[in-house]
Amino acid sequence: MKALYNSDIYPDQIREMLLQSGQIGIEIANRWMMGWPKRVVQLLVEDMYEGAFQYQLLQEEDVIARASNLSHLAPMEIIVMSGLSLEPPEV
Repeated sequence: MKALYNSDIYPDQIREMLLQSGQIGIEIANRWMMGWPKRVVQLLVEDMYEGAFQYQLLQEEDVIARASNLSHLAPMEIIVMSGLSLEPPEV
């Protein structure tokens, strides 16, 4: 399993949730933190991170689960093809 990037920025409760979310969850958290760190911090400050993260996680898990016939593609390719946003929401 991948490590959580910049894990010290998250409050304990959020960090624990991210670590328990599995590989897809950690990939989402890392993608958001590496690509849009200011948005991540703003979501954390506004106490909106957990809801936004859970929504994204459910969407990505659902898209990947429904794409069993596309097993030749990487999960990220499936997510992009589905039209899901890779970015965290703006506050």
